[in-house]
Amino acid sequence: MEKKDTTKKGKSKGKMPMKTKVVIGVIVVVVVAAVAFGIWKVAGGGDASGENVLYADSVGMLTGTGLGTQNRFSGVVEAQDTLKINLTSGQTVKEIFVEKGQTVEVGTPLFSYDTDEISMNLEQANLELERISNSISNLNSQISALNKEKASAPSSEQLSYTTQIQSLQTNVKQEEYNYKVKQMEIERIRKSLESSTVNSTISGIVQEINENPTYDNYTGEQQPFMSILATGKYRVKGTISEQNIGNLVPGMQVIVHSRVDENLVWSGMIESIDTEKPESSNQSMYYGSDNSMQASKYPFYVTLDSSDGLMLGQHVYIEPNLGQDSEDNGMWLMSGYIVDPEGSAYVWAAGKDDKLEKRQIKVGEYDAEMDTYEILDGLKPTDYIVWPSEDCKRGATVYKNDGSMPMGGMDMGGDMGDVDMNGGDMGDVDMNGGDMGDVDMNGGDMGDVDISGGDAGGVMPLDGTEGGASGGEGIVEPEDGAAGTEGGL
Repeated sequence: MEKKDTTKKGKSKGKMPMKTKVVIGVIVVVVVAAVAFGIWKVAGGGDASGENVLYADSVGMLTGTGLGTQNRFSGVVEAQDTLKINLTSGQTVKEIFVEKGQTVEVGTPLFSYDTDEISMNLEQANLELERISNSISNLNSQISALNKEKASAPSSEQLSYTTQIQSLQTNVKQEEYNYKVKQMEIERIRKSLESSTVNSTISGIVQEINENPTYDNYTGEQQPFMSILATGKYRVKGTISEQNIGNLVPGMQVIVHSRVDENLVWSGMIESIDTEKPESSNQSMYYGSDNSMQASKYPFYVTLDSSDGLMLGQHVYIEPNLGQDSEDNGMWLMSGYIVDPEGSAYVWAAGKDDKLEKRQIKVGEYDAEMDTYEILDGLKPTDYIVWPSEDCKRGATVYKNDGSMPMGGMDMGGDMGDVDMNGGDMGDVDMNGGDMGDVDMNGGDMGDVDISGGDAGGVMPLDGTEGGASGGEGIVEPEDGAAGTEGGL
């Protein structure tokens, strides 16, 4: 066995550092790939023959038969109507007769105000009313006295008496106004005293009691002192994130699923989406593809066609009704994809190796409103079909609209010849069957790199020695069938 020379070689003066050469070599490769991709994009995505690219769409997506599980949103059953009671300004609660979660009927006493304070306010208002009445009487007496004195006064004093009398009459009118205002205040206090006990006006369940109401951090509205959810008529409240808010619109038909039994379903319609009041909860109520915990979430409300079998507070799933609840919807395809539907109907479909083929199909009824035909035979949801055009020919290459990007048929057709890294070269770069040969890093060789089906053979170590790290020789088989890289670093 030949003994290896393990002596480290010193750096020669005037030569580029090894690390710099490696970086430059990698940059050149990246630039070549970027230029190739740019040329492919500018060329319009056509294939090597210059023909227009034919794109095929999924039959399942076109017909709605391959949609899979629909986006679902979590929801909770709540009362259709809610009674919110706010405290009367200036009054305090003396006693609360109910508790949270208690069932109440129409007329059930809920709480009472402190009547002692109300009674004191009433007494004070009556005293003020009496004072105003006395003031009016006093002013009228003064006016009568001045009128008597004016009758016997000389003409030079008539104007003075007239001015005094008019001033007093104005004061009388002001006091009469104050008297009416105070009467209204007393009437309001009396009503408060008579209705010191507040009764429920609906049948339902006490949802919340806020003995010290605060303001909502999100809406800015003051919380009610007490809320009662009406029983009998239910709706569903769901929550949707800002990323998915476009999936639902008011008026959309939806299906409500039981979380316990998937076969228990209810139908309804999106009543509204409240974008003005985002939910304060940080927990996502979305069940599906979006699991973002940071996005804003907004409540939406579903009016049910029937709430039979639902319970107040029950948690459910909500999904758009796209007809998936029907037992057999069949496959309905837009007429534009079908050639000669009234005769020997066929479609242009992606066949073996994604080559275009003419496929005979059997059509059924025609839906004039939707302009669709029922497909009885010849297509599956997993098939891909192309919109008929003059470019549709048997054997043409088809690219499926499945998220992948066609990269085939890309030919740079030239070379980047002889890139020298202090003595090495990187010549003859061909993106379609060419080589990227002779990259020398201080005497090393990285020859013949072929991007499409070529070889990456003869890669020399950076220090110029042949063979791998252990002196062996390795072969790596890429997925595209290109020859492996000989040697190793």
